[in-house]
This record gives sequence, structure tokens and C-alpha cells, in this order.
Amino acid sequence: MNSQHQIRTSIAADLSDETLFEQFLLGSEQAYVALYERYDKGILTYLRTVLKDAPDAAEDLFQETFVKLFRERGRRQEILNRGEEYRPVQNFRGWLFRVAHNLAISFHRSNRPTVSLTPDDDEEASRWDERLMVPIEESFSQLYGEDDLFANETIYKQLRVAIELLPQSLRDVFVLREVNGMEYEEVAATVGCTQEAARMRISRARRALRKALEKFLVRDE
Repeated sequence: MNSQHQIRTSIAADLSDETLFEQFLLGSEQAYVALYERYDKGILTYLRTVLKDAPDAAEDLFQETFVKLFRERGRRQEILNRGEEYRPVQNFRGWLFRVAHNLAISFHRSNRPTVSLTPDDDEEASRWDERLMVPIEESFSQLYGEDDLFANETIYKQLRVAIELLPQSLRDVFVLREVNGMEYEEVAATVGCTQEAARMRISRARRALRKALEKFLVRDE
């Protein structure tokens, strides 16, 4: 069973997101598994970050995001049954993150957060997804020219909290760009703004994080 799964995974790795999604729409459950394994971590990281005060909701919306794939398959069949033309998704990654983003926005509109993350809140800190820090550590290490910049736990923790405290509009685009590696065009399409606005928000997020980090950065003369 494991060997068969590995073979299927190997084949799927050579296929584009859009090809896999098309196969899924035609009934392939293997294509769904491939897409899920390709994006589950990225979607969950994104939702946990933008819904920092509602970790349980993030888990629920993570599941709802992938349920949307099955709903899209049903919607496609309904369109074809009416004799109409179904317009395929052109950018699956952007489409999937936009689904997650819209679900998060709807949640925010109907719920008010009641919990905030602080450096001493161990329970909330344990829910932090450490994948966030990998690309961010690399970026800031290059900025300061130090590979072991985050060996200082105080600096590490301060940056982590600073990301959580970013305004929603800045945190969303920052995670999409820096953590999930989206192009500016994809980020803009996901959150519903212009590319210029996306660039400006990401730039503001970076400046805010640098400022927060510099307060705790002590250099020996």
C-alpha cells in the first residue's frame, strides 16, 4: 500500500496544480489527495496566523477550505447539466488561498476576538506554527548579517509576537508573500487589492517588524 502511494505521489509531483484540480473535478480522489498534501500546511499556517485569536476556528476553516473543492466539483456538474460552459480555475493556488481568506474574513465579520497572544502566554504560544519563522529568520539574518541572530530567545519571541500584533491587513499579505511565497499578483488577487497596494502593505509590515526587532537587538561595540 505504501509503495503504491509513493508511486502515485511521484507521478502527481510532475503534474501542475491546475491539471490535478481538473482530474479531481472529473472524479479522481487521488488528485485530491495530491492537492491536499501539497497545500495543507500552507493553508493551515495562513489561517492560524490571520485567526490568531481563534485557533479552533482556524482548524474548522481549514477543513472548510478543502470541502470547497468538492462543492466546486458539484457546481461544475450543475453548470454542465444546464448545457453551459464551465470556466476552469486558472490559478489553483491563488483560488485556494482566496477561499481560505474569504472564510477568514467572514469569520472576523461575525466574531470578535477575545484572546491576544503575549510573550508569557504559554498556551497560546504553543499554537504558533514554527514554519512561519523559517523564511522570516532568513530574511532578518541577511538584514543584520548574522546567521545566529535568533539564537537570542528574547529577539525570537519578540519578532514572533510582533507578527501576531500586525494589523490584519498587513499580517495577511505578509504571510502570503513571505511564508507561502506568493507573487505580488497572487497576493493582490487573494486579498482583493491592487498589486501596488499589496506591495505597500508588505513593505509596511517589513518595516514594522524591523522596528520591533531593533528594540531588542544589542550589538557589542
